[in-house]
Amino acid sequence: MKKAVILVLTSVMVCLSFFALFTSVYAEQPAVGVKVGDWVEYDVSVSGTGSMPPHRDVRWTRMEVISVDGDALSVNVIVRYANESWGSSVWKFNFTEGNVGGWLIIPANLGVGDTFFDAYSEPSDVLIQGEEQREVLGAVRTVTYGSDMLREVKEWDKDTGFFIYAVEAAKKFTDGEGWYYENLTVIIQATDTNLWNRQILGIDQPVFALLVSGLVFGVVGLVSGLLIWQRENLSKLSSRCSVTVKRAFIVIIVVGVVVFADLILAPFLMNLGLIQSEVNMIMQSVWMSLILASIGFRYVGNYFAHGFLMTAVVIATLIGFASVLLMWSPSDSTHLSLVYFNSHIKIVKFVIHGVLSIPALAFGSWFVAIWRPNSTTFPEKSKKVVKWLLIMWLLSYLAGTIGYIIEYLIL
Repeated sequence: MKKAVILVLTSVMVCLSFFALFTSVYAEQPAVGVKVGDWVEYDVSVSGTGSMPPHRDVRWTRMEVISVDGDALSVNVIVRYANESWGSSVWKFNFTEGNVGGWLIIPANLGVGDTFFDAYSEPSDVLIQGEEQREVLGAVRTVTYGSDMLREVKEWDKDTGFFIYAVEAAKKFTDGEGWYYENLTVIIQATDTNLWNRQILGIDQPVFALLVSGLVFGVVGLVSGLLIWQRENLSKLSSRCSVTVKRAFIVIIVVGVVVFADLILAPFLMNLGLIQSEVNMIMQSVWMSLILASIGFRYVGNYFAHGFLMTAVVIATLIGFASVLLMWSPSDSTHLSLVYFNSHIKIVKFVIHGVLSIPALAFGSWFVAIWRPNSTTFPEKSKKVVKWLLIMWLLSYLAGTIGYIIEYLIL
């Protein structure tokens, strides 16, 4: 019995010893606060006397984590130079070995007085000199900072270790490649990220965009439903008006809605701080809801309201699509391929949405071409066109919505 007790106690002590050893070793490992797919984009400004070497004269950059293995990680760094050319390379980070890429990403959750190891700095133990809470890219974050002779200030997001702001000076300095820097100041400012979500009214922006999209469907559906439900009473009220006046009234309402959506709603959403993909999500919801309203008017036999509403939506969408094409430049192709086509998920989302959107616009254009306000043959002639227009537009909208949810709310 005594031997059994001694054996049990010995086993417990050995297990506790291994646990303590494991815990101490684990605690000493630098904390990696990022995961694959995390990214930050930055604007870069250069001022002062002299000029940067062409291969270092960066004006925009994006850093995206592509692998994490223990305390080592790989980051795809995309840059746009002052001459509008593009570059891309993979940077290796290793916190244990002191490879922190000029303090671009450091261990997470370091507080005032903590240090991180930089094998290329002197001293190699870099001190976190302060921390504060403030709004960064639409959300309140804890920001830490440090400095040395080259970096007047470097700021990091504490929870992740990603740098968010830097002021670096190069005065009468010759680098290892022999380039002489006379008196230059480089300011790097984070402009966008998926590390956290911007917020509006305390709601994450991607969720806010979905809520507004749902509100759009609710408002358009309610108004359209009321008009259709009360169509007989409305007909009695408007019996004194001519057909021309009634149609003019419908035209004014529809044009007003489309103009409001394009010229007022979209700029307003941008001014709120929503990014392009969020504004696009809401605007596509506006057009989809109006198309469904148009189908409702067709169902009750009001082909003028149906045709005019559908035509207005299709033309507004085509104008928006054409404006994107007109502003297209070769540099956009490079930017898209480096930033938006750098993962299988993004490529699949783009291809599926594009494959469905093109037929939707084609059927929409066909509808516009055959619509005649006073035609008695239009209802029958347009039956198949409207059917496929609705199917393709719905599928395109669903594909875009699902892709939006996957990219901004799941990944």
